[in-house]
Amino acid sequence: MSGDTVTGRALQFTNDNKHAYGYSGLIAVTTTRTKLFEFETNSSYIIAKFQPTYFTLGTGEDAYFEVSINDILIYNVEITSSTNSTPYEEIEIIIPPNVTFKIEAFMASGTRNLGAVITGKVGMPQRVGNLDD
Repeated sequence: MSGDTVTGRALQFTNDNKHAYGYSGLIAVTTTRTKLFEFETNSSYIIAKFQPTYFTLGTGEDAYFEVSINDILIYNVEITSSTNSTPYEEIEIIIPPNVTFKIEAFMASGTRNLGAVITGKVGMPQRVGNLDD
């Protein structure tokens, strides 16, 4: 983990390594799956909140977000319109250690500006064994 700021759509950590965050920014998404985030976790787990974002206002086209761990789909959400309250609800996910985490999005039709926000608290696994070691 590092407190250094990195460029791109990677997960970042605060200097004390207690919190993690990532912001995809505005990404033009079509009917083809588009990667918003992809990162690997290390020996820590993350109690995270994922917030899908629909940047294009006033549209009625459906947007889909898929969350996967190690290429196994664990969650998907459909946003039916940017005027609906759905885009701003947070989805809680515990991201395990030593996995590849990915968020992809696609549109039912057309091209729209979508994004994602990930924030979370970093946890360390409890030590197993005798404390007198």
